[in-house]
Amino acid sequence: MIVGKLDHCDYPTIQEAVDALEKQDPQRPETLYILSGVYEEAVRIYRSDLAVIGIGYVEITKGRYAKELDENGNEIGTFATPTLFLGGRRLLIENLVVTNSAGQGEDIGQAVAVYAHCDETVFRYCTFKGHQDTLFTGPLPPAPKHGGVFGGIPLREHHREYRQVYEYCRIEGAVDFIFGGAAAFFDRCEIRSLRHSSGHAGYIAAASTPAGQEYGYVFNLCYLTAEPGVSGVYLGRPWREYARTDYVDCRMGGHIEPLGWDDWNDPGRRLTARYREFGTRFDPAAPAPGGQRAGWAVYQETLEGAPQKEQVFTGTDFWKRKGEGRA
Repeated sequence: MIVGKLDHCDYPTIQEAVDALEKQDPQRPETLYILSGVYEEAVRIYRSDLAVIGIGYVEITKGRYAKELDENGNEIGTFATPTLFLGGRRLLIENLVVTNSAGQGEDIGQAVAVYAHCDETVFRYCTFKGHQDTLFTGPLPPAPKHGGVFGGIPLREHHREYRQVYEYCRIEGAVDFIFGGAAAFFDRCEIRSLRHSSGHAGYIAAASTPAGQEYGYVFNLCYLTAEPGVSGVYLGRPWREYARTDYVDCRMGGHIEPLGWDDWNDPGRRLTARYREFGTRFDPAAPAPGGQRAGWAVYQETLEGAPQKEQVFTGTDFWKRKGEGRA
């Protein structure tokens, strides 16, 4: 099935094509090709066994934000804002640019580009653009910190595990721009920090790893970059108590805060979160942090004991089975 602006394409919008695919045999793997263009729409995909592949420059863009008001005058909240929502299993997402164009600021709040409520999913050669909460790797925590409900896009399926691989992707943002509870392996990605509109500190990863889950986020051979003038960016902070985040053989620019990690104003989380670095390489113009890293995190100059894909995803090699053009 092909989406594009040309007359001979099957559908002019991505959502129309997805809706048609959701009515077909869910047991049969399908591939959706998207021809070059900018698609101004919010896309929800619930089905499994699907490959979505962009041909040329394909951008999906929308500008919803948490402080936006619904028809009843209530804020829609973070989880109603994604440009792209994925709810199934055994997915391949390749060569897409997904943007939340809402911007940032007190009157904007969180604005999600990708809501990955999915399992056994591979993202390749993708770019995700936003500021606060760019990429959410489900699942949601059991409940919000201050009571109430999360709201947002209805969830039709809950998975036993949420396993995701990001290969050769570029993810950008300013605050908590990679967050959630999945076991996610970021392989050779560019993680780019943008300037915070109010000049506050930046944060890359805000994991909410469920209790008992061995791995959360693993950044392997990634490049941590920043736009000019950005500094004081933390590698991560724990959205929930058992956050797990590892940086393995990553290259880091001078914008990274020497302390490395933040406890989100809760010293108790220093006892339950697990934050580690293995073999970090630093910008030659910026001195290595030496003994400045947070004492409650692990900073190791060698790669000994660093987690690899096979450890993070014991018992499956789903990322090897996600070849081009097939799910």
